[in-house]
Amino acid sequence: MNKKRILLLSIFALILFSAGYLKSKLTTETVTRVVKIGVESNKNNGQIDNEKMITDAQNHGVIDNFMMIYLQSKPVEKVDINKDHPDLYIEMNSPKQSTGLIDSKVWFTNNGAIIGIRSGESWEDIEYKIISQADADFIIEQMD
Repeated sequence: MNKKRILLLSIFALILFSAGYLKSKLTTETVTRVVKIGVESNKNNGQIDNEKMITDAQNHGVIDNFMMIYLQSKPVEKVDINKDHPDLYIEMNSPKQSTGLIDSKVWFTNNGAIIGIRSGESWEDIEYKIISQADADFIIEQMD
């Protein structure tokens, strides 16, 4: 009788543990993309202070909008900006894959913004693109 009771108790504990484990696996959202928005530090020259961090687990729509802004941006040859002092730094990463997806600088203009996307291993190779005023406003809204 005592062996039966121990066996039933062990089976019950195993079922309970398995159910809890499966529930946590199915309901926990894994962060697959992170957008970091930063500004240049006033105190330390060359340092970027990340003002905002948005994950796809927090707001998937915002992450998708950032991706669409970058995908729909139009290449531009000549830019009239202060290349050394962008208004924002935007970085998109995939922590799940330990990969940097986008590393960029943003300069706001009167009719939208110019995005400088790092296309090499350093900031020596930058591809400049232009975005609309609506897209620039969306980026500004995310800082609030």
